[in-house]
Amino acid sequence: MGKDSFPFVEIPEHLKEIIGVPDPGTRLYRAYGSEEDGSKWSDAVFDICHGDGCVSPGGVAMYARVSRPGVHQKLKAGGLTGFVFHVETDAFFGGKKLSANAMFYCYIPVSECKAWAQELARKRDKAELQKEVMGDGNFGDMYIDTPPKHLKEKHKNERKKPK
Repeated sequence: MGKDSFPFVEIPEHLKEIIGVPDPGTRLYRAYGSEEDGSKWSDAVFDICHGDGCVSPGGVAMYARVSRPGVHQKLKAGGLTGFVFHVETDAFFGGKKLSANAMFYCYIPVSECKAWAQELARKRDKAELQKEVMGDGNFGDMYIDTPPKHLKEKHKNERKKPK
């Protein structure tokens, strides 16, 4: 099952503004806002992942028997859909900033976890399977919780624009 035939969840047009935009070359959607905004975002994600629901990156192992670095690697490669919400707080100088304790939420559709598990079960090349399951072995990978610099800058500039 290649990327073209992988059963990714569909993102309804009316929810795209709420869930944010994906990192380039991925299906990792990022949104920013207050804790209160997080409720609306969470409802949208659960709406998208109806049926089987969604899990945190650590929960993927319950379905696909993979490591956290394996999940991060799959997200970076655009092989899984992920939804991340970064909590913002009021900045001292006005405006918004990411929360000091880097509060964020991340969900992955269970339907995609199950599809990945089926994909892994069909792999015959043990070295390839091991690489996908374990990822790069970097358990300190901060990809999900730290937005790429260009997105931080873009988000910062968008917050300064008058509405």
